Amino acid sequence: MDNYDVVVIGAGISGLLSALALSREGKSVLILEKEDYVGGVCRSYEVDGYRLDTGPHAITRLENGPFKELMNRYFDVIPQFVPFGKYYVRIGSEIKPFPWNINAWFSFGLLPKTDRLLLMKSLFNALYMLTNGTDLSTIPISDLLPQNISINSKRFINWLCYFTVGTSVENTSVSRFIDNKTNKGDSIRYIGKLYDLLISEGATDQGYPKGGLQSIINSILTSFPENKVKIKTNEEVINIQCNGKIEKVITKENSYDCNTMIYSGFASNLPKLVDNLPTNYVENLLSIKNVNSLTIWLGLTKKIFKNYGSQMWIDSDPFAWVVPTTNYDPTLAPNGNQLVGFAFTLPDEYNASKMRKQAFNAILEIEPEIEKHIDMIHYQNLIPEKASWSINSGFGDVKTPIKNLYCVGTDTEKRSAGVSRAAYSVLRCLKIMKSDGNL
Repeated sequence: MDNYDVVVIGAGISGLLSALALSREGKSVLILEKEDYVGGVCRSYEVDGYRLDTGPHAITRLENGPFKELMNRYFDVIPQFVPFGKYYVRIGSEIKPFPWNINAWFSFGLLPKTDRLLLMKSLFNALYMLTNGTDLSTIPISDLLPQNISINSKRFINWLCYFTVGTSVENTSVSRFIDNKTNKGDSIRYIGKLYDLLISEGATDQGYPKGGLQSIINSILTSFPENKVKIKTNEEVINIQCNGKIEKVITKENSYDCNTMIYSGFASNLPKLVDNLPTNYVENLLSIKNVNSLTIWLGLTKKIFKNYGSQMWIDSDPFAWVVPTTNYDPTLAPNGNQLVGFAFTLPDEYNASKMRKQAFNAILEIEPEIEKHIDMIHYQNLIPEKASWSINSGFGDVKTPIKNLYCVGTDTEKRSAGVSRAAYSVLRCLKIMKSDGNL
């Protein structure tokens, strides 16, 4: 297969989903990947007998979300998902289930009762502002928070901002928490995440892929139609040539003519690859801020984390999300051992070795028993989201100024997070390509 209808740059989850969808729609696809592996930050690999994911993941909206839609349309083999279980909030030595509904919120003893009432008031103030047409995209969450709430309550909200948006409470817009989960045409469509925190049951449609994240990648690769997709690894793209529309992509090794291209790399890198992009478009892309994280994987000879679900460590420094993946699939570790991922949010600028030491010490400070049972330790510095949805930074888009050049990925779509956000971007790309007559 020498001629291709579409060239996809990048073999992460967004690029692979795009290639699968287009190939199942009859297109021949070439995927160019600079690394020697596929999957990006959605894959698994072996370390000392443990199967580690690239950071802890919960696959969300599995009942009727974007990834479910793509699986129904294009997958020959559907990954098996295990219910993700509850989210537990940990402050000090106390652990309680996350308060997804009003009854749970009012009995959520980890935060002072007065704080809970004040935060409830802030929630309904935001919804009132929304129904009155207020633009909440430039209003930070911090502006709506009561000033006299406790440190733990402030850290609780800040934790939610960092792990759902990728930035602080001062830089998280109210719009991000009021996440669009429905297709209704009025203001009710905005009542999503912020509403969910206190009203809905929450987390009932989330799962962990049995076999680890690699099972998702394997399902995509297995579902490629025969002779329709070619993947070339170790092919780093250095230039995208266009004259009003896409013409050619040049790598360090080869060049490929093409009429349609899907770019799934970092949108902020696009100006380095494409000459003469509009100035305002370039300025926006260059102002995108990545989300930085550190994951410490520990293999333990004792099952320390017995609850079925994950833990939100509110008073950890830095903030941490703890996911014992062997609680979902014991085969990810040697028999009888437990595998746990500790994900930490990191600042924009950080010293890797210093943060690794600080994060590891935070684990031992909160759960000192762990130190006696460590069998394996592995560090991952990752960018789980290619763009934070913050007030003071830019964000990409699926549509570009270049004809037949489209972008997909977590820096092109603001809905949801992780795999779901990537899937949303792919669905929107397919819709735009169809309207452009390219599909």
